[in-house]
Amino acid sequence: MKNFVAAISLEGFREANDGRRGDGVFEKVSNAMALLKAHKLPFGISTCYTSRNVDDVSSEEYFDLMINSGALFVWLFHYMPVGNDAAVELLPTPEQRTEMYRRVRRFRQTKAIFSMDFQNDAEYVGGCIAGGRRYLHINAKGDVEPCVFIHYSNCNIHDVSLLEALKSPLFMAYYHNQPFNENMLRPCPMLENPECLREMARQTGAVSTDYQSPESADRLCDKTTPYAQAWKETAERLWQGCGGCDRCEKGA
Repeated sequence: MKNFVAAISLEGFREANDGRRGDGVFEKVSNAMALLKAHKLPFGISTCYTSRNVDDVSSEEYFDLMINSGALFVWLFHYMPVGNDAAVELLPTPEQRTEMYRRVRRFRQTKAIFSMDFQNDAEYVGGCIAGGRRYLHINAKGDVEPCVFIHYSNCNIHDVSLLEALKSPLFMAYYHNQPFNENMLRPCPMLENPECLREMARQTGAVSTDYQSPESADRLCDKTTPYAQAWKETAERLWQGCGGCDRCEKGA
């Protein structure tokens, strides 16, 4: 148990119409955090931010709640519109993502919790870390995918070794194209550079491994292209203005 570190998924804390918090899930999560804190077990929070909850989960109240609950870190993940029925309206607006960018940097200087935004903090890891550069994903059926959010593959771990998977066409395409953008606020080949994912899937013949809602790379990228175009100008302005540095007052 000495190496145990839990990560609890917490997506917000809006009050339900009847005055209670949600449908009981919030209470369960609160009880779990209280137990971990009481037993002095380290844990953190994982939060997906969307256009609907971004104000909540980037608020000072939310961060203070996590700190008071005993959380030591929070990982913030941008909503990804994966699947044919994905709600593209949940993608944050450029203004919302900018506010998340600024608040996280401010809270890193003022709050007693380590916070990292998976999408807005790519500068610290040199861009996209997927495709075997820092991590990869293997689904329940053994398909070796470049990312937990990008369900395409050309090999299965039951048929090849991990090294062979890393040398497969899709993973080599990742290797040769990273970073996908010199602007570290535009790191992802699906969300901010969809033309990259389109081309890699086309060149390598990677097929969809999403067994619940399989979709072509073209269909997925059709959903993210408007978002990428809308975010580009804001991302360039932010990146050129302060380079994303925590110490830069422009970023705060």
